[in-house]
Amino acid sequence: MEAKNKFMDKMKEFKQSDLGISTRKLSIKNMDVFILYVQHITDKDSLSNNIIKPILQNGRDEILSIDKIVNSVIYIDDISTDDDENNMLDHILAGASIIFTPNEDKYIVANTLKVEKRSIEPPVIDTTLRGSKDSFTENFDDNMSLIRYRIKDENLKIDHFRIGKRTKTNVGLIYMKDITNKKYVTEVRKKLESINIDGVFESGYVQKFILNDSFNLFPQVGIVERSDTACANILDGKIIIIVEGSNLALVMPKTFIEFLDVGDDHYDNMYLAMFSKILRVVALAVSLTASSLYVAVVSFHPDILPPQYILAIASSRVTVPFNAFIEATLMEFTAEILREASIRLPKQIGPAIGIVGAIVIGQAAVAAGLVSPLMVIIVALSVMCSFVAPDYTIMNPIRILKFFMILITGIFGLFGFVMGFTLITINLCSITTLGVPYVAPMSPFNFTDLKNYIFSDINLAKKRPKYLNTQDKTRQ
Repeated sequence: MEAKNKFMDKMKEFKQSDLGISTRKLSIKNMDVFILYVQHITDKDSLSNNIIKPILQNGRDEILSIDKIVNSVIYIDDISTDDDENNMLDHILAGASIIFTPNEDKYIVANTLKVEKRSIEPPVIDTTLRGSKDSFTENFDDNMSLIRYRIKDENLKIDHFRIGKRTKTNVGLIYMKDITNKKYVTEVRKKLESINIDGVFESGYVQKFILNDSFNLFPQVGIVERSDTACANILDGKIIIIVEGSNLALVMPKTFIEFLDVGDDHYDNMYLAMFSKILRVVALAVSLTASSLYVAVVSFHPDILPPQYILAIASSRVTVPFNAFIEATLMEFTAEILREASIRLPKQIGPAIGIVGAIVIGQAAVAAGLVSPLMVIIVALSVMCSFVAPDYTIMNPIRILKFFMILITGIFGLFGFVMGFTLITINLCSITTLGVPYVAPMSPFNFTDLKNYIFSDINLAKKRPKYLNTQDKTRQ
């Protein structure tokens, strides 16, 4: 009678609360079986063929108990039992079907969740020429399968969390039990367990909670879209976090130069990898400093140029009504507006509008005498260089800091340029991610790790990076 009151009263409570919970009553062999589920998130074919049909067929000739239904009747693979009526609502809202009889003290939790999802598609952010073309999706189980498919090792550890008081979002903490530093795992686990928020809809929510310094401009956590890149990071001794509903996984710890690393570097010739990495470093430096150097040279130190170039720059700026500082600021600001517009516009017209807008605005500005041709070239080069980094999050602070460099250079000249660059370098050297220096392996300097990073050749990288302090330090 206690069980009857307990479960039947809960079912009546659900009906009175109008929670959208459907009830299916099956009358078999002098007893009733009740099934509770939410139609919108339930696989109705699975419910009908794997639960309702077997129960009706087996219930004609014998009396069914909860244990017999679990062990001998229904065909669902993901199944469990529970005796706490207070957990029933959580199970149902998570996509499970609850099966109970009025005269037993426990009920069945059968996973009949059906989520509309897109298929696994090629990466959009981290595109590749030679690497795998499968990328993470918004489906948690699909992402886990991509990891399990590539790493078939008993030491692959996946810790599961439910974050969000209302959304109860699944979050997976993935690492190698015998490789990853245990301190990193403990610290990240504590941060995940301490998250207290209504809901989590994207991995960016989790990223904000696990940062060492949320006010720092530079990213301390990387993002991963491709499964092969995620698995490579796991085998290096890093931690991957996958969040339900997000197609971007998080990787940590991640140092500054690792944001310029791409999967193709590890698959191609090591000399090509070295050349590509040098190009990315130069592009990052150009994106940060090109406009501010223009301001320093034109406004304060034109004498460092050959006389013919001084005359050429002066003649091109005869009609420009602004000084170099205002000119550079306006052009960089216009370029950022065009970048944002091309991203937010519909996919079909975004690139076209961006290209046409840049050409028209640049040409019109030069023809009107508002800016010099050299300034247009520098800004265009700066924008192109900002797209070179494979992880776009490292370029976001560069986009902001170049305005800082223009400002401080416009005030103090070349001295301000050097001072601004020094302040940025000091800030980089002061950052740590899970205790790992952000500028490792350059500081503290480690020749072996730096060599392995530059060449990206698996034959040379016989040991894992020293700055990760892994348990198993040997790759091969």
